[in-house]
Amino acid sequence: MIENLEAEARGALNRVMALQEVPSEAKWFLNCLYRAFSPRLLAREKPEIILLGEDIPWELTKAAGARVRVVLGGSLETTHWSDAMLPRDADPISRSACGWLLNSHFNLAENALVLTALTSDSRRKLTGLMRDNGIRVMAVDLPPTWDRPAWQAAWVDGMAQAARAIEDHTGRTVTRRALADAIAQRERVRVGVAAFKRASLRAEGALSPALRQLVLESFWYASNANEWLMRLNRLTAVLNAQARRRAKPVEDRPRVLIAGSPVIFPNEKLPLLLESAGLALVDTVNALSAQLEMPAPKLPRFGGVVGLLLQMAQSRLPQDASGAWTINRGLLDGLKRKLDSTGVDGVVYHVLKGQIELDFELPRVEALCEQYGVPVFRLETDYQQQDVEQLRIRMEAFAEMLRQQNLEGMRIAL
Repeated sequence: MIENLEAEARGALNRVMALQEVPSEAKWFLNCLYRAFSPRLLAREKPEIILLGEDIPWELTKAAGARVRVVLGGSLETTHWSDAMLPRDADPISRSACGWLLNSHFNLAENALVLTALTSDSRRKLTGLMRDNGIRVMAVDLPPTWDRPAWQAAWVDGMAQAARAIEDHTGRTVTRRALADAIAQRERVRVGVAAFKRASLRAEGALSPALRQLVLESFWYASNANEWLMRLNRLTAVLNAQARRRAKPVEDRPRVLIAGSPVIFPNEKLPLLLESAGLALVDTVNALSAQLEMPAPKLPRFGGVVGLLLQMAQSRLPQDASGAWTINRGLLDGLKRKLDSTGVDGVVYHVLKGQIELDFELPRVEALCEQYGVPVFRLETDYQQQDVEQLRIRMEAFAEMLRQQNLEGMRIAL
């Protein structure tokens, strides 16, 4: 039932809001998430472009002034809608994405071009399934790595093809100026996100980590990025004011990073598990968080869209934490930056069932964290709730190990 989708979003929001009284400035972001799951609005929503996954630059669609819906998965209810089309052991993101785009309740893709990247066998099969059902799809075949000029040129060529497909579908040209403006807009978002993260950590206790993550996740559901950024800056100002007043300190808890598979609303199981296990979530390192942290490229004074795409490739690809790459250097380098700049006690390595490309990175993640003396806890799950208690027990054991490690470190220091 379509009402179950709305109830799923409401339930996730209620569980996060139960952790604290939500500041009035943060309520707009929660409403943004809730509206994205409203049956009434979904029935009316007719995006021109649907971004399936996080591998196509958001700026490319904004340069055409298109109405965009980002489909990332996240919903258990939409996985149920895909039961007749995909095998039950397909990864949760593919099953949820399929349910979003192929269901009997609303038709997001009725007038849309779906843009995606062929990053896995599941994505290839999902692309074929959408085409078989009459959905227009532009699929970009990404190279296996990015550290050679030929591979960067292949990425640029794929994105140029995507730009032409956007132009053909919308009837609007992706100009150099429009793309440069979109790149500048995303850079303002990056600066705003960085300031918000700093403020939320300084004003510890003002926002629960789970609520902080919801605020950031709402970016992918906001219809107007400028309004989203304006609201974020207001919330940041409130947090900075609270930090100056020295908000009441919270209980000293082990601090952890989440790396690996992205946490995607309304699947907020992992942040809530960390909270209940007595762990403090400091930040995330994954393909989605990397999108909001990549500095904008230096824009050349001359040249067209292809020249800008080449600059984007040179600055973006080394930080891209997509599972598409043979070696996920973006994930590893992003994790290293967090370990260098943020004092953490442990790393929770999150793997959604079926995303084996991220499991390939686990030995490298463990080797990197070992250099910092930071233990890694691998957690595999899906969108179901049946494993919550089992995971909580394991998480509590990890939290206790980190607490004992910290106590031992304090004794040695003394």
